[in-house]
Amino acid sequence: MQFPRKRWSGWPTPSSLPKIVALALLFFPVQAAAFWPFSQDKPHAQVEAVAPAVPPAITVNEAAALRAEIQGLANELFRNLADADPENGDLGKGVLVCTFVELKKLSRTSSLGRYVAEQLMNEMQQRRYEVLEIRKSQAVMLQEKRGEFGLSRNPAEISQAVAAGAMLTGTYTPSKDSIVINARIIDNRSARLLSSATAIIPRNQLAEQLLADSASVREAKPEPLYLKKLEL
Repeated sequence: MQFPRKRWSGWPTPSSLPKIVALALLFFPVQAAAFWPFSQDKPHAQVEAVAPAVPPAITVNEAAALRAEIQGLANELFRNLADADPENGDLGKGVLVCTFVELKKLSRTSSLGRYVAEQLMNEMQQRRYEVLEIRKSQAVMLQEKRGEFGLSRNPAEISQAVAAGAMLTGTYTPSKDSIVINARIIDNRSARLLSSATAIIPRNQLAEQLLADSASVREAKPEPLYLKKLEL
């Protein structure tokens, strides 16, 4: 009995590919691995996690350096006074210290301007000058879980009259890399300049933080004017 011959096409059928691949890997593992498309590791693009930009922390050295600059500013102020006697000199009738403002806009300030004024107030008191605190409240406000408040900037809570012979105030001018601070002491009666001094501080991380919360004085807006054309 003769069976019909199957014609060999010379090419494996799709169903026989897994068997051929398995036999190739069994008898020729090295050679087959070189042609096996899923056995080689393909290079993948390496994605590096980029951490979010974190501003550098303010160091103690920056705070100490700023305080030293303000101390130098105070030394120059008192050196330039014609009569620096704390009791009978130019400042013998008391000094009030005001917030330093931005030179470009005298009604705008920031935490930097408030800090400079606060530090200069301390420097003056340590030199035995009579310093008047104009923010003192007429009464102490007590609040549960918040504390006791003796300072205020509310005109209704502070004294309306202050007797002082001189005023310490000034301006600051930010630039790209530094901030120029100009301080002056003015006679309240004659507006005569009694002393002046200048300090230049670096625009570091601490200075940037102090400049960040700038605010301007609220100015009353003028009432609108209404015009009516008259036909004659």
